[in-house]
Amino acid sequence: MFGYVIPDRAALSPEAQSRYRSAYCGLCRRIDALHGLRGRFSLSYDLTFLNILLCSLYEGETPADSGINRCPIHPVHGVLWRSADPTDYCADLSVALHYYNAQDKWQDDRNLLALGYSALLDNSTAEAALRWPRQCNAIRSCLAKLAEYEAAGSTDLDAVSGCFGALMAELFDYRQDRWAPELRSIGFHLGKFIYLLDAYDDLSRDKRRGAYNPLRELSTHPDYEEEMLDIFELLLARCAQNFERLPCVEDADLLRNILYSGVWLKYNCKNAKRTGKPDVS
Repeated sequence: MFGYVIPDRAALSPEAQSRYRSAYCGLCRRIDALHGLRGRFSLSYDLTFLNILLCSLYEGETPADSGINRCPIHPVHGVLWRSADPTDYCADLSVALHYYNAQDKWQDDRNLLALGYSALLDNSTAEAALRWPRQCNAIRSCLAKLAEYEAAGSTDLDAVSGCFGALMAELFDYRQDRWAPELRSIGFHLGKFIYLLDAYDDLSRDKRRGAYNPLRELSTHPDYEEEMLDIFELLLARCAQNFERLPCVEDADLLRNILYSGVWLKYNCKNAKRTGKPDVS
């Protein structure tokens, strides 16, 4: 359920692309500083978006840092990076999310790779949980509730996707301050969108494997595609509505690119394959 909240790079200016890369690399660098090389495997576009959003929202309220460093991926010339206090927060959450997700995969599928990966992240997640107990408890409890729904074969899309929405709402609520209502709403609706788009993307594979998918029953409806488009548009409209209430100035255009265009890229790609029409997004 990771990798859906991405930028539309084709629509970004060179400056905005550089800004995105520096935030992505800044998050990677802080994950490494806090949790070592093993933690870097938890780096995701989704937490990069949260990092950019929080750094923009709280711009000037916490010390910011930037520089150019070499890394295992860029050993010769190095890369530009930038970070602030919210970056460390997102680094901790990135590790915790992947740890609990791996634990979930082990419990559900007895996936040995997931078991091994969760073992690598065990100490790091314990450290993150000490710093952010509310958020880590939410990850654990929401994934457990989601597992119950999935085990029962639930087709209640609102309830099932709402589990991941509630999880993301807690993660977006960084400080529980005056911006909490908007941040929680963005996280909640974006979380539901991510969960349902992941199910939409995996539907054909899950049908072949006989695996659970909450969209299995709905997909038999003649207007299934129209219903899914309506759901996705409604969820993202709620995200956009609450984002526009936030006083984000730094990287505001980059954030709009992700929320208004980037999040649609995988949906558009999926539909281009289904219809045989080229993806022009």
